[in-house]
Amino acid sequence: MPLPLPTEMVVYILESFVAFPDVMDTSAPHYAIYPNGFLPLDDIKRSIQSLSLLALVCKQWNTICTPILYQCLVVDDSTVMNVLLSTLQRSHTTTHTSALSDRHTHPREAEPLEIRILQRFGDLGKLACCLPHLQILSISIAIPAVLGLPMPHYGRDFAASITRTSARSLRKLFLYQNPVVLFSRPEFHTLLESTPDLVALIGADYIGGEAVHCGGAGHKDDPTPSLGHVHFGPIRSSTSWMHLLSAWGPKLTSVSLDLRIPVVSTSPPANHFDYSQILGSLCPNISRLEIFITNWHCFPELDWLPSVENLDIHIIFSGVTVTDMCKTLAGIQSPSLKVVRFLDPEMDKWLASPQSGNVDSAWDPLLEIMFRVVNHDGHQLGPSS
Repeated sequence: MPLPLPTEMVVYILESFVAFPDVMDTSAPHYAIYPNGFLPLDDIKRSIQSLSLLALVCKQWNTICTPILYQCLVVDDSTVMNVLLSTLQRSHTTTHTSALSDRHTHPREAEPLEIRILQRFGDLGKLACCLPHLQILSISIAIPAVLGLPMPHYGRDFAASITRTSARSLRKLFLYQNPVVLFSRPEFHTLLESTPDLVALIGADYIGGEAVHCGGAGHKDDPTPSLGHVHFGPIRSSTSWMHLLSAWGPKLTSVSLDLRIPVVSTSPPANHFDYSQILGSLCPNISRLEIFITNWHCFPELDWLPSVENLDIHIIFSGVTVTDMCKTLAGIQSPSLKVVRFLDPEMDKWLASPQSGNVDSAWDPLLEIMFRVVNHDGHQLGPSS
């Protein structure tokens, strides 16, 4: 028999049970502990399971738990969306507890692809109508053949529904893989123009691009006045992201540049851009810069970062020595820079290996710098570290 609990206690327990606070914290972008840039799906599922167990002793599940739980929606190609839709719809029509099933689909080759896609994405428009308090939307669709299907299977009316129902509450938009399956570029523009509280956008390069494709999105009077962080994927041309930064740059305080080479790519990212000049001229107020690189030899030239205080670096250490790293960092000329942070949790293991060349003299290039160099835990690096 479900037991009544004070509302304040239920909310407190729910917040304590959330296993991914940095994702649910919509006040500021925090992505550092997930080096691949993806939402922690395992943590989310564990949290959902914990909340489902809590619901067994909480008769306010449908009025309190569900709105809090479904502030975050992850759309991928592995979950049966109609199960989630059924759960949400029942939560509005019954007082009985309906725990969310997180079972996954196992594609059956005998089933036509159109049917499998329809099962995954066909009800997304109806699902969006159940999410008036959505704050985080993540899209990661990895089925290549989806792109060849006719438009009715592209999530149907999801784009219009999510814009109409959730745009006012949306705080973070994560576009990881093939979001164009669900949104056309004009629909992305319409969504952005309707999200006054959006603070973070990952995958900004999906939104617009060159001026001929953007239709003026981002150049209207402050369509996203709260936007403070954007994340750009692997960059092939400076035109795309320079165009977006020309619209958003002055209000941004945090920028992430993914300079890694995708597995499916046949051409390397264009690392010859003058990132310092572009960021300095278009983003005069950024205090945090985050870069993702495949290896240290792809490190961009950052010889002048006038306003950046924190530089976060994601890299897997291979084929590089401490001496190489220090010489590069010593070339960064930025009077405002306070901390350079390496976010690979394996860095300590690399420093302890002979391959790193970690001897006290290797750190000499950093003796005169004014900023600190730390690992992912914030421990300062240097001689005998």
